[in-house]
Parts: sequence; structure tokens; C-alpha cells
Amino acid sequence: MPTVYFRHLSTLPAFLFCGALTANTLEESYLASSEAGVTIEASYTYFNQDLDAIGYLDSLPAGARPEQYERAKLDIGYKFHSWRPFLIYEQIDGSVTRPTRPFEVASDADYKSIGITYSVGSEDRGGSAVISLSSAIQSNVVIDCYERSGVVLGGSCSEADFQLVDGDTLLETGESLAFPVLTSSAEALTAELSLHWWRRWSRHPVLIGHHLMVKASEVDHDSYSPLYDLKSSFLLNTPFNGVPLGDLISDLKDDLPQSEPWREGVISYNASASLFTGNWVLGASLGGLYAERYSFADPMQRPQYNTNFKVSGHVWYQFKHAAIYLKGEAFTNYLLGIDPLAYTSKSSRFFEHPYGQVSVGFIATL
Repeated sequence: MPTVYFRHLSTLPAFLFCGALTANTLEESYLASSEAGVTIEASYTYFNQDLDAIGYLDSLPAGARPEQYERAKLDIGYKFHSWRPFLIYEQIDGSVTRPTRPFEVASDADYKSIGITYSVGSEDRGGSAVISLSSAIQSNVVIDCYERSGVVLGGSCSEADFQLVDGDTLLETGESLAFPVLTSSAEALTAELSLHWWRRWSRHPVLIGHHLMVKASEVDHDSYSPLYDLKSSFLLNTPFNGVPLGDLISDLKDDLPQSEPWREGVISYNASASLFTGNWVLGASLGGLYAERYSFADPMQRPQYNTNFKVSGHVWYQFKHAAIYLKGEAFTNYLLGIDPLAYTSKSSRFFEHPYGQVSVGFIATL
């Protein structure tokens, strides 16, 4: 398995950390075989650089590094007969560090999902279909200073080579108040259909599961800099470190995600095997996905990726009406096809590296 690296590293500075909303086949079979009533699932995912036990991060070229990631998820549903409508809320916080300005960038995002599950069969043999609609909103990320081509554009940082100052405040109070160089935000709307089916293998306590998923998303990233409003040819032609300010601003625009919305379609398949021994469940899964983006452009012509493969392992302990679990997952191109907000023209270069996550959680029926 690739080293546990970092679950989400997206656009920088407009970056985002997030989580997949759909449960895996073992969770779906568990809920399908439970009694009618309220279902609750909660999980917590955490990452920091200490989890990089083999030093994978140190082998990468100098650049942005994941610092910390936390994700809290709550899924509340109500099961009656074969149906289970549900609501999901996720809160995500994360940060990355850089060798240049901005030295650290932190972000948070909210994910909300509504859906319904239809299940048939039993815990030995059955299946379910899950339909969900989710929205994701990233809070504004404010970048005070940003270094580009060896030039620091500011912002209030002392090393800024060029600053835009609030003229009204300067005239009224004499205080020099510099505008932050960049503000960004993002949102996405996703529709998803998942099919799960499972079957106990012969008379052995092994459950074989399959998961097929298709989803479509519309993504909208937005960024604004007061530098974009500059019209003075004198200022735009002023060189900084041998580069005209106008060229630095154009490079900054090209480096960021496009301002026009784009769409993403994904199809994925996973196969899993889970061994039941007493109250314990030990399992693993293997899968992959293909993602295609439409109306998606990158003026800098950076490499783009479309495939992502995943391996995971889990340990469960079952009580009478609940279960707790520990799960680890690793991906060849982690964010690709999993979180539409995360993959942008700027973040695409991070997807040639393996990423991973470790989660702990519980499921209960009341």
C-alpha cells in the first residue's frame, strides 16, 4: 500500500479538503440487514506529517506540503421497510505549508447531502441503490501576500515588492492599509447514483461485495485580486525583478483555476472481501475510477489525469445494534474523481503522487 500521504490537497491558494459521501458496500449491507428505525453514522478522519512514516514527502521536489487535515462526518437516516432516506453533514479543516509566500494556507468547507437508499435481500445476499444530491461550499480563503517569479505581491507583509493601498483610509486617517492580494472561494453541486451488491461466499464467513458508482458535478471556482483592476499602463509596464507587473498579474490569473464553471463525470467500481470471525470483521477492497471533465481549460497546459486506483483495509467490531470501525485507504491519484472541487488546473500536478487517509467511526441503529 502507498504511504499515508494526505487526503486532500487542492487549489493553492484556492484549495479545499473534503470527503466522499457514499458509504462502502460493507456499510450498506450492515444497514440493509438492520432493524427499522433511526440510523446514525459518525466518523473522524485525521492526517498530519507524522503519518508519513517512510519519508515520502521528503522525496518530493521543493514546494507545497500538507500540514494537517481533519474531517468530521455525521450521517442521520431513518430505515423503514426497504427504504432509508438520509442527511449527511461534513465539516473539513486543513492546511498546507509552502517555502514562499504564502507560507501557510488554511481552509474550511461544509458539505451537505440528501439522499435515499433502497435495499433488497438479506445480510447473506442482497443489494442496494443509493441516490444522493450534495452541495459543497468552501469558505473564503484570503491570501495577504503571494510570491510569483521571485516577486512578492502584497498585502501587508513587510517584504512585499508591490502593494495596493486603500486610498480612502490613507486620506482620512493617514493609515496605510494594504489590500490582500487574493481572495478565493468555490462551490459544487453533485448528483450521484451508487449500486451495491453482496453475497456470502459458499459456507465460509466471507462476504464478497461490489460497488458501482456514477456521478455528475458542476464546479465553480471564483477568485478576485485588486490587481485585476489596475488600468495604468505606467504601473503595468513597471518591471519587478525584470518582469513587468502586467505580466506578473497575467501569470497569476493563468495559474489559478478558471473562473467559468466546468462539469465532471465519474464512473467507478470497487470489489471487496470481508471476513467475519465472532464479533470482528476484517476486510479489504480494490477499485478504480475514470473521470472526464468538460468545459475545462488550463492556459498553462499542465498535465491532466483521468484515472485513479484505490486499495483499502478495515477492521470492524460489532455490538448488538452498533459497530465501530477503523479504516485506511490509499489512492494513486487520490482526489481525482472523488471530490470535484479539489481537482483544478492548478492542483492537477499533485495527482501524480499517492495519497491516503485513516478514519475511525461508528454506525448505530436506534
